[in-house]
Amino acid sequence: MKHIIFIIYCLVLVGCASQAPVEVSHNSKTLIANTKMQTFPNMRVGRSVHRSNVDITEEFLDLSFALESGQSITRLTRFSGPITVSITETAPDAVVRELDRLLARMRSEAGLNIARVSGNVSNIHVETLPKRQLQSMFPTAACFVVPNVTGWSDYRRKRYKRSVDWTRLEERTLITVFMPNDVSPQESRDCLHEEIAQALGPVNDLYRLPDSVYNDDNFNIALTSYDMLILKAYYAPEIQNGMTKSEVAAVLPQILSRLNPAGRSLPPARLPKTSRSWIDAIETALGPSAGTNKRRNAASSAVQIAKSNGYNDHRLGFSHYARAQVSLYNDPRLAAADFDRAYMIFKTLFGRNDIHTAQAAVQMASLALSAGKYDLALDFINSSIPAARRAQNGSLLFSLLAMKSEVYVGLGRFADAKSLKKEAISWGHYGLATNAEISNRLEQVAALRPKTVKKGI
Repeated sequence: MKHIIFIIYCLVLVGCASQAPVEVSHNSKTLIANTKMQTFPNMRVGRSVHRSNVDITEEFLDLSFALESGQSITRLTRFSGPITVSITETAPDAVVRELDRLLARMRSEAGLNIARVSGNVSNIHVETLPKRQLQSMFPTAACFVVPNVTGWSDYRRKRYKRSVDWTRLEERTLITVFMPNDVSPQESRDCLHEEIAQALGPVNDLYRLPDSVYNDDNFNIALTSYDMLILKAYYAPEIQNGMTKSEVAAVLPQILSRLNPAGRSLPPARLPKTSRSWIDAIETALGPSAGTNKRRNAASSAVQIAKSNGYNDHRLGFSHYARAQVSLYNDPRLAAADFDRAYMIFKTLFGRNDIHTAQAAVQMASLALSAGKYDLALDFINSSIPAARRAQNGSLLFSLLAMKSEVYVGLGRFADAKSLKKEAISWGHYGLATNAEISNRLEQVAALRPKTVKKGI
């Protein structure tokens, strides 16, 4: 704790990110251009979910019978028979490879009868478009999924018709996933995972889920073992298209007992459901439309609502994390304290080798680096790298390795620093969209380090 107090003291004196940005050297730009992209191996996740089936039953019902807006869905819909998936012929090769990997996982882990086919005639069609074109319809959406349309032009014609309303859907036969074709490989993969999972199964998100892509906090970005269990249950033979919530509730415990035996005897956590007021506060705080003061007020409201509603779980940690993000430049002391609080909550709940803890730890590492506390920064970084790899988060891995490189510069270990920078860049090519973005991020990380030694790389 004394280290955190020291960091806060330093930030109050100098202001967060008050140092002038440093220019990335010509050598670094050459390194960016000449370093090849790394990709993650096939994901290996556990077959069982170590949470109570009582909780999973309630979560399944909340996921399946409501929309993110809060609207109710009266009947469950799903595909019948084998499921085919197609993708735009002009889609980048890397996106096609990610799609094939995802479908292979769905076959092996969720037991789905799903395969990619050529052409555009399929149950699920993936259409890739320029990001600006997509956001002309949904400014805040990275990608989205729509039922009963065959492509972009068809969607524009039917946008306000009943046929594309999920609450009026009777059966799933044709669904299109719209995603950008000019983003990083990681963002493309994330879109495929989330949107195809929603095309197949639940279309809702729940903030109370700690281990799922069906959560708008975006900490888990690739489908988890929990998500595969939900999809496997969704297509269990006992569940049929058109069933009501009570009908699904009657058969779901038996299904989960068979599919997830590890969850039979575990005690339920029974986390309280997330209030609309907290969701609204979080969306305002982290959204792009509100002004700075409104975002900061909303983030503070989220913290208070989480406390008053008894969210003694990851949602309280995320509330502090969100407030730290929006307070970073205007109130660095509050931001540092909130990052510390989020880190301690996540570490207590999940341990150090978890993606939640790692997302907070990278912020703590940046604060420690700014304060010249190199050993403390290394401790945060080294404990987070395995979690970033396991979660297949190339962007986070880039940040951790780039900071570790700057720590080594500060310690005079220039050869190690150069090697780490090259490794960071290799993940930057996967997690970030352009060379310019990699260069800018390297500048920002380099600016964190106190300039007490000459830059050696």
